[in-house]
Amino acid sequence: MSPVSFDPNSVTDEEYLVLKAKSVLSHDPCAAKAWMITAKTLFPSNFGVQFEAYQIEKSARSVKEAAKCFGDIFKNFQEERELWQEIQALTTALRSENGDSNYSFLREMFSHIPQDVQRDLLLVSADRSEDTMEHCRLLLLLLRQFPRSVVEHGPPLVDTLMTAEKHSHYQNAVNCYRKLLVCDLLPLLGSSLVELPAKQLFRLLHKSIEFYLAYLMLPNKTIEDLPDVESKIDDPWKNLFAIQEMTAKKLGWELSSLSSGTWSKDSYWQKLLQFRQTTVQTDDPTYMKHMILLYYTTTFFLFCLHEYVVSLETGVGDMPLLLVEAFCSRQDQEDSIGEPKAKRRKLDGDESSTPLITVAKPPVGQSVPPVVHNYIMAVRCWDLLHSTEYLEREFTKLSQHLRLNNTWLQGFLIDTAIYKGKFQEAIEKILFQETTASTDCLQKNLRLASTYHCLGQHSACMEHVLQIVNALPVPVTSLQLSLSLQQPSRSGRHLHYLPMHRTQILQYCVKLLVSALKQSLSKPNVDADLIMGHIFTLLQFDWPLEEDLAIQLLERIHQHGSFSYSLFQTYIINVDLLEEFMYLSTEQGGSVGLDVVPTTQTVSQRRISTRGVDKGVKEDFKQAMKRQAARSEEPLDSLIIKFLGNERELLLHSLL
Repeated sequence: MSPVSFDPNSVTDEEYLVLKAKSVLSHDPCAAKAWMITAKTLFPSNFGVQFEAYQIEKSARSVKEAAKCFGDIFKNFQEERELWQEIQALTTALRSENGDSNYSFLREMFSHIPQDVQRDLLLVSADRSEDTMEHCRLLLLLLRQFPRSVVEHGPPLVDTLMTAEKHSHYQNAVNCYRKLLVCDLLPLLGSSLVELPAKQLFRLLHKSIEFYLAYLMLPNKTIEDLPDVESKIDDPWKNLFAIQEMTAKKLGWELSSLSSGTWSKDSYWQKLLQFRQTTVQTDDPTYMKHMILLYYTTTFFLFCLHEYVVSLETGVGDMPLLLVEAFCSRQDQEDSIGEPKAKRRKLDGDESSTPLITVAKPPVGQSVPPVVHNYIMAVRCWDLLHSTEYLEREFTKLSQHLRLNNTWLQGFLIDTAIYKGKFQEAIEKILFQETTASTDCLQKNLRLASTYHCLGQHSACMEHVLQIVNALPVPVTSLQLSLSLQQPSRSGRHLHYLPMHRTQILQYCVKLLVSALKQSLSKPNVDADLIMGHIFTLLQFDWPLEEDLAIQLLERIHQHGSFSYSLFQTYIINVDLLEEFMYLSTEQGGSVGLDVVPTTQTVSQRRISTRGVDKGVKEDFKQAMKRQAARSEEPLDSLIIKFLGNERELLLHSLL
């Protein structure tokens, strides 16, 4: 820096001393400091001199000297505009975690200012601020720096933030004022001795639950009128449980330490049950214990519900999951060909009627999502909240206050209706559910197809299956999953979390239709050959998983002695099935009459037999089978989708 030149006759004495200091600062800092000490001593009431001394210490990065100068200036010159510009920079640095060198210097300098000056500086800054948000930020800064001031300034700040939010007319609980109240102020109140009225504590707990619930539902997690860095909230549930614990302690609740320390969903649930069994059943005219149970169970329910929704969305192999009614392989629940299906047990019984719930095993290296555990915990909480008239009534009020009627709850209630075997109720909820995205429509049709099948309304099931196959997603990846669509179940019911992947969805639709066609086959006066032909066509997609069913059907054909299916040549291409039909046509296989391929003979309706006059027909049959086998490499998903679309009327006729 070049020395500062000036005309001594054209400046005041104060300016002269300052300029002399500046002129030697670059090459003789000690001399510059001496000049400024002289200036400060001679002109203690001159703001320009005092502020320039501060600026010189700041430029020299002299933390302690700069702090001393700044503290003196604040005490004596609080009306100066330049001072407040510097104070604004200082408070900005204190609120920021920015590693900028200027910010770091200001933060360090502030730490060397006497604490009484620090406190006054922040308090006066807040009082001078005309902007409500800035006023609140500065008071929060004061409370963080001086926790003892929470008792005095905390409750008024609560009122200020709630009033500001009310008058700002935000349409959502996720806004800048609510964020400061819930995330920044309430933890400070909780760690202090401040006392708040019980009514206000309940109100703050409500606002906290509502805020975090709405925040977690935001797709972009951005809070209006806040910078992105302040919009990010680490571990919202941990924060909410901490607020609940703070509220409980200040209200003297018995469960105030329920979520403290290390805990799991299972241990939390067991403590809730113990509390319910030991205290709620006692006479309590104030219903306080019921209120404790209500809030703790509601918060835990929302936590489990959120975890459930997340585990559905993340799914397996990056594929979302959907709960559907699957199939049982238990012997006494399987359908015997030609026999009536055993009636399902009602869910409203003992634990043996609880459905088996499975989820597809993910690819190697990935863990099984905790979707089943999250769902069961949410159901338990839901049932507890509806276990008494009082709890149900108060939970309904609380839900309305929290605006809980959202997509999370709608999907959960649909799943729960299915889980409890209330299929008609499930259909009503599914039809009521709004859908926008194509994935929502696909899931809606899957749920409807599954539920109509459970009600035995197979034509309606078929209509939704057709809508599903017309909207199947294009596979973005090839998933190698271990599917569990058919499992043994003591209850006779099996639910499965189906991955929203093209192959898995089509497999489920195929099994729905196979199950429906099997039931139709047991009815009198049906075209058994047509139904069995449809089943053979569908079984190819899962082959050889349904080989046992194919063997039963082939045995029925063998016993009947004949089989006719005009669509055989169009859709049956599985080599194993073709070999079985070839065998049935032989003498060893029973010389079954098969009308499944067109012949070149004049009488096209003749069936294959073992008589010598039919040698030409048998040769035509063999050649036709070879042509069928040559198509065995055709993609089965395209074949099945073509079959379902082209033969819609025949399928519906078979299902009626």
